[in-house]
Amino acid sequence: MSPNGEASGMNPIVLVHAFGSGRRAWAPQVEGLSDHHRVLAEDLPGHGDAGGQFTLDLAVESVRHTIEEAGGKAHLVGISGGAVVTLLTCLKYPAQVTGLVLSAGVACPPRWFALQRAISRVTPEPLLARMLAKTYSGGRPQHVQAAGEDFRRCGKRTFLAGLREISRIDLRRRLGQVAAPTLVLCGSKDRANIPLSRELAAGIPGAELRIVLDATHLWNLQKPETFNLTVADFVDRAEAPEV
Repeated sequence: MSPNGEASGMNPIVLVHAFGSGRRAWAPQVEGLSDHHRVLAEDLPGHGDAGGQFTLDLAVESVRHTIEEAGGKAHLVGISGGAVVTLLTCLKYPAQVTGLVLSAGVACPPRWFALQRAISRVTPEPLLARMLAKTYSGGRPQHVQAAGEDFRRCGKRTFLAGLREISRIDLRRRLGQVAAPTLVLCGSKDRANIPLSRELAAGIPGAELRIVLDATHLWNLQKPETFNLTVADFVDRAEAPEV
């Protein structure tokens, strides 16, 4: 038997994908982390194989359901919009979150976010799909292709719903409520999101901030080995008994 998390008694890792993506975008993490950890990745509402419309509330309940199925407690790893979902899950269900990894997350959308939404609304869906595919550049061809297919499956409507939901949040005053060990990550090439990551780390008690050299926005595909080592090290430290 592999020394995975289920065998060793460690809490599982739940991966939460970006908006317009799907669980298949976590393929390198599921493969790379599963030898020593129990890893789960599910499609958010409106994405991949999951039906229904997307809202942040429904997304949070979807993640909570995955945690329940995994045993009731888990480390949450979210990227981009998925980082917002994991943060909201931790705020609503703190007893079920044993660790939090937020990559390219946001507590409150910046001014440029309104422009991003406006451009996305008027961009034809095929062109929008090609534009978003560039955020997966540098990953293995099969994973980049799967990510593109996942966007076409969820469609522009679901992607815009995610942006609309993000535009309505302001979690800055609630960051101090996060009690779980937290690692905030951002790629050094994801310059627009570095200030947002700094804001997250500054607001969450005891949070660690790490800017990853040469990494882009969705760097779990661009640098899967580095991403996996980063997550595994954080989880192992969070699980280590206090001396």
